[in-house]
Amino acid sequence: MDEALSGGTGTYQKLENGVLVPSPELFLRVARTLGFSDHHLRIAHLDLFRTDPVLPAEPASPHWRRWVRGHTEMAYVCSPAGELIAGNDAFTQMFPSGRPPANMTEWALLSAEAREHVLRDWERDWAPYLLADLRLALARHPDDPTLGKLRDAVRNDPRTRHIEDAPTGIGDEARRLRHAGRGTVTVRALTLRTSEVTVVTLLSEGRG
Repeated sequence: MDEALSGGTGTYQKLENGVLVPSPELFLRVARTLGFSDHHLRIAHLDLFRTDPVLPAEPASPHWRRWVRGHTEMAYVCSPAGELIAGNDAFTQMFPSGRPPANMTEWALLSAEAREHVLRDWERDWAPYLLADLRLALARHPDDPTLGKLRDAVRNDPRTRHIEDAPTGIGDEARRLRHAGRGTVTVRALTLRTSEVTVVTLLSEGRG
């Protein structure tokens, strides 16, 4: 066991006896070596460190498509890296082309469509908060290649590289967007994040 952990002779015994308190990194090596399920790994990590562990993103359930179709408000589901999994009709109709992008994070931060047409007051009301959300996603999934590419693209983009992150990510504050079918509307974003998906509902408060 000590050899598997690369921690030196007696490391595992010290852990068992409570003599050595593991770092999060050592704990994850122990859990993987012992075959913990992700569920029990999260429980143990919360018990030891009072935080969720950083785990690879899990495959999304195919049933999200059915779930999102049951909503009348604009709603979509994407991976932690922003890759679109499902969106309902109200969401799809938001885009001038009638086709949502493959990656919502990339679209919202880097596309001309989002910056100039859909997300109103993009540089003030959207971009700083989207950048804060990107930073959080990178912290949760530091090895995700899509997030790594987005980080580099944002750093190299002449507009985003000069925008400072907001103190928090996109919340339920009122923001405006131009919906291709409804015109300019005020929305509030309700966001739920798991290790598998990010679920976003854009509650419309009417034209404005």
